[in-house]
Amino acid sequence: MLNFRNIVEIPFRAAEDFPDRISHKTRIGNSFIDKTYFQLGRDIRALGAAFADLGIARGDHISFFVCNRYEWIVSNFSVMLLSAVTVPRGSDTTVREQHFIYHHSDSTSLIVENVAQLKELTAVFSGEDRSRCRNFIVVDDGDVKELDEDLRGRVTFLEALLEKGRAIIESGEDRTDEWLGQIDGEETVTIVYTSGTTGNPKGVMLNHRNFLQQVFANTERLQVDRDNQETTVIMLPSWHVFEMAFEYVGIYLGLMFVYSSPMRFASDLSRFKPHLIISVPRIWESIYQKIIKAIGEMSLLKKLIIFSLIKHNQRYLYSSLYLEGAYISFRKRTLFRHFFSAGKHRFRKFIYTPHHLAAEKLFSSFREKVGGRLRVAVCGAGSLPLYLDELFNSIGIPIVNAYGMTETAPGILSREIHRNTFGSTGIPFANTEIKLVREDGSIPNIGEKGILYARGPQVMQGYYKNPSATEAVLDEEGWMNTGDIAVQSENGEYVIVGRFKDTIVLSGGENVEPENIESKMQESAYIDHAVVLGQDRKQLTALVAMNEEELMNLAARLKLREGDFLVSDEEAIENPHILDHVKKEIDRLISKEQGFKAFEKISKILLVRNSFTIGRELTQSLKVKRKYVEEKYQNLIHKLHLDVSRKRKK
Repeated sequence: MLNFRNIVEIPFRAAEDFPDRISHKTRIGNSFIDKTYFQLGRDIRALGAAFADLGIARGDHISFFVCNRYEWIVSNFSVMLLSAVTVPRGSDTTVREQHFIYHHSDSTSLIVENVAQLKELTAVFSGEDRSRCRNFIVVDDGDVKELDEDLRGRVTFLEALLEKGRAIIESGEDRTDEWLGQIDGEETVTIVYTSGTTGNPKGVMLNHRNFLQQVFANTERLQVDRDNQETTVIMLPSWHVFEMAFEYVGIYLGLMFVYSSPMRFASDLSRFKPHLIISVPRIWESIYQKIIKAIGEMSLLKKLIIFSLIKHNQRYLYSSLYLEGAYISFRKRTLFRHFFSAGKHRFRKFIYTPHHLAAEKLFSSFREKVGGRLRVAVCGAGSLPLYLDELFNSIGIPIVNAYGMTETAPGILSREIHRNTFGSTGIPFANTEIKLVREDGSIPNIGEKGILYARGPQVMQGYYKNPSATEAVLDEEGWMNTGDIAVQSENGEYVIVGRFKDTIVLSGGENVEPENIESKMQESAYIDHAVVLGQDRKQLTALVAMNEEELMNLAARLKLREGDFLVSDEEAIENPHILDHVKKEIDRLISKEQGFKAFEKISKILLVRNSFTIGRELTQSLKVKRKYVEEKYQNLIHKLHLDVSRKRKK
């Protein structure tokens, strides 16, 4: 039963319920080490004892810069066991950002992955930063001689701490139950700094209650049978709140976790055959492009059969969902209209049933690419574009959209497995209230846009040392302003349509939501990332990061050498033949036929080589940092806009 008082009780319950189950497979080189739930519980006890011996205590802030691995989850729970506060981030985060987080969070201890990382980080520490840090804890063994002499005495390696903690436990000084009883579920348990697309990160203070809400709500929605162990493959960083909450849920459910990475994700899906995964839209865009490319290399007859079957199965699924009440309609309809539509969908479902059965058999090879036994993939950290939604569900890879934010730990909305409405973001989680509000404070009607507000036990305590930012998004009644624009369907489902702050207002007064245009542009195999521009201008323009492989293939077809199209200093692509080819592709996608308005047309594009990396141009969930990209390419963007203005004057 879900009667936990705090998050730390969860792994100990799992250790009692599933002592011999493998909890984690973690990669060491090309091999994996297995850890059981019994070992997980034992190691949390031991490391908690060792941390206490180091002087870590209630209220201490511990900066924690480690990537996905078993040691991450053990350290995380051990810090929380002592009522200390974790301040997590990945080791692949830029040194500048790590330093900002460490300094701003008032951390007094630091956990890092290796000595090289510690050396690089402490090189930018001020004297105050160094003196404040009582403990430097390093996960991988290394040589402290690489460090400054004044730091060496405060360095401890994790394996040595585990051994010390085991000795403390074996001596009869196990205080785990005492520490568990002292945890206050309303106290801050973690400060997660946002990896948002604009500005400096803000420290989101979350408590046990916030995460226990996610365990309660998601246990029901994921529909996992605890008696039969399921497998998941992890790609998102463990410190990301979407992943963090999922791991807490998954540990309660007794899942086997396989830690992967963006580069190895596809091969690990095939190897470990997960039953459920969490992911981000960019992963599915990459898989989509590979599937479309593979189909494109087939004979004309095979292509026609596959695309026809996909389309017919989509119609079957749309009709099946409609009859279950899972549909999107942005206007109230009469009972007669409902009756008429239901009859139409019953007939269409009957007609396309043979196609659905054929698709289940024919598309098994596509399903094998994600392991062949995937029961559900939850996609969050950005809206899933409709074309991905339709394709993957139609070939038998069930993707469920979800929505939330760091400030709500994170879940607010999601679709349900049995109610997987195409195009929907979902319905509220249990214990969660939702309302939409226009800019003037009025409530929009069904189908009208409004800013989405959420209230529930998952809403944060506030931003650390930033009361003004807290007051800007969290009111006295507990309503959280998400800053996202949504519309409500007739049947109570919500669709996120954009970000309020990202809305582009053209000089003619037209409001443009860039995310929809960018998502559509990224259907092209040529485009890895797109940033739509045009605030206060007459027309939209776009910066496009091209896919390296497709760029080189196109250059070869056009008989161009690399020097013919690259400007080396900023890696801009200025060849008119390539620009023309990609522009025609964008014009095809962003068109009236595809449902776009005339003012949403892209007038001119700036092509750059895709050098986007996580921590710079991209967040950990692979979303583009719009402000960073605009600043990085500001000279090229200025030139692009000048060219547009000159062309218009002529």
